[in-house]
Amino acid sequence: MVRLSGPVRLKPLALVASLAVTAALVVAPAPGASADPGPRTTSSPAAARALADARALFAPAASTYARRAAAPAKDATMVLHRLSVLRNELRGDDRAAANRILARPTDGANDPDGSGYLHPEDAERACNDLLCVHWVDQTSDKVSQKDADQNGIPDYVETVADVVTDVLDTYAAAGYRAPEPDEDLGGDARMDIYLADVGSQGYYGYCNSDQDIPRNGPHDGWAYCVLDNDYSSDQFPTNDALKNLEVTAAHELFHAVQFAYDYYEDAWFMEATATWAEDELYDDVDDNLQYLSQSPLARPAASMDRFDYGGVQQYGDWIFFRYLTEHFPDAEGGLPTIVRSMWERADSAPGGDDDYSVQAIAHELAAEGTSLRSVFADFADANRRPGLSYEEGAANHYPVASPAGRTTLSSGHRDSGVLTRKVDHLASSTFRFTRGSGLAARTVKVQVDLPPTSRGSAAVVTVHSTSGQPETTALALSSQGDASKAFAFGSGVTYVEVTLVNASIRYTCGVAPNAGFSCDGRSMDDNLRMAVRAQAVR
Repeated sequence: MVRLSGPVRLKPLALVASLAVTAALVVAPAPGASADPGPRTTSSPAAARALADARALFAPAASTYARRAAAPAKDATMVLHRLSVLRNELRGDDRAAANRILARPTDGANDPDGSGYLHPEDAERACNDLLCVHWVDQTSDKVSQKDADQNGIPDYVETVADVVTDVLDTYAAAGYRAPEPDEDLGGDARMDIYLADVGSQGYYGYCNSDQDIPRNGPHDGWAYCVLDNDYSSDQFPTNDALKNLEVTAAHELFHAVQFAYDYYEDAWFMEATATWAEDELYDDVDDNLQYLSQSPLARPAASMDRFDYGGVQQYGDWIFFRYLTEHFPDAEGGLPTIVRSMWERADSAPGGDDDYSVQAIAHELAAEGTSLRSVFADFADANRRPGLSYEEGAANHYPVASPAGRTTLSSGHRDSGVLTRKVDHLASSTFRFTRGSGLAARTVKVQVDLPPTSRGSAAVVTVHSTSGQPETTALALSSQGDASKAFAFGSGVTYVEVTLVNASIRYTCGVAPNAGFSCDGRSMDDNLRMAVRAQAVR
C-alpha cells in the first residue's frame, strides 16, 4: 500500500511546482485545456470515420447494464488512439471536435461532447512519487467522499493510487519501460489518472496521449488515463468494484507502457497484449474470458491480426500470447519475458528497431530458435483441444470451433476425395476424418496440397484414440506445399484431424489503413486454396 501523509489543499496552481512530493498525496486544482484550431476545408474519409466512432463512444447509454449483458464491454483506448493518429487529416469543425474529445477531462465546460468534467475548476488531485489522481466531488463524475482515515483524500482515490502504483511497479520489475513524463500537463510531469463516470458509456476506462507525436518518428509518447469513478455494480455487473478496477488498471496502464515504445504500433497487437497482461497480473479475475468467443479458439478462419473496430476480436487474440508464454516461460519480475522482448523489438523511440507487430513476433521467435510459421501451426492445432493444451483451458472451459469439414471413412466409403478450403493469412481450417463401423483398414493415408511454404503453408495431423493422449505430427511439406503420410487408424482410433494453416506475414504495407491489419497493409497471401485427402488403407 502507498503510504500517505496528510493532504495539502492548494488553490493557486503555481504552488504545485513548489512542492516536493515523495510517496505522499497532495491535493491541488487541475489545469484546463488548450484552444481549438481555426477552420479548414474537408476531412479524409478515414479520419471522419474515426471521429464518428469517437463521438459514438461518448454517447449516453440508455442501459449500461443491458448493454454489458448483451455484449462484452470494451475499453475506449484504441478508438481514441485511432482518432489521435488521424487527427491531422481532419479539417475545420471536425478538427475542433476531435481536439475536444481528445482533451483531458479537465477540459470540462469547453467540451460539449460530454467527456470532460462539468466544473473543472473544482477538480482536485492527489499525488505520490509516480502519479497524480484527479477527481471531482459533484456531478455524475463525483467520487464517494468516504474518508476513513480523515486525511482529506477520499478512500476511493487512495485505492486507485494504490492499485495503479502496484501495477506500474509490477511492470517496472518485469523490465518494461515506464510511462513517459508529460511535460507538466496535469500539474507536473507525473502520470495523470482521471476519475470519471465512463461506465455510463459502457466502458471500463482508457488511456491516450495528447503529445504531438511526429508520423515520421520517433513514435514514443506519454500517456494519461481515465478510470471509472466507482465501478458500481449498476454499470459493471460482473466482478466486484475492486476487481474491475484492478484488471482495468492492468490493461490500461499496459497501454501507457506501450506508448513509451511506439504510440503508432498496430492496434491489434496493443489490445491483445494488454488483455494478456491484465490476466497475468490478476489471474483470478478472468475478465478476459468473455472475449474467447471471438478468438482464434472459436474463429480459426479469421485472420488473427485484424483489429475489428466494431467488435472484440483483438481482445480475444490474447490467447495467442498466453500460448506463447506457456511455451516460452522464462520470466522476470513475475512476468514472462517473451512479450516484453517483442515490445522491445517494436520500439520506435530513438535507436529502436521499430518492427511492426508480426515482425516483432517473428523476429523474437527466430531468436528463440523457431519460426512464426511453426509456432502458429502448433497454436492452431492446440486450439482443437484447449482443455489439454492450456493450463486453465479445462477449468475455464475454453471454447472449441467445429471442424470445417467432417468425413466418416467406412468399408463402403474408404476415400474422402479431395476436400478444399480457401484460407486467409494467420488463419487455419481443420478437417476431421472419423473411423466408421466395419472398416478393416488399420491406417489412413493423408495427402495435402497446399501453396508453397514461402507463402506460409503448414499442416498438422493429430490422431485421437479411445485411450491416451492425442498424438500430433507436423507434416514435412515440400517447398511446393505437398506432403503424404500414413497414420494409425485401427479400432483404437476415434478420429484423425488435419489442420491446414496459412501462417503468412507478407504484406503490402500502408495501402489499407481502414482494414485493420498489420502495418496498415494488405496480405499478399489471402484466400489461398488448400486441399486434403484421406484414404483408409490396409
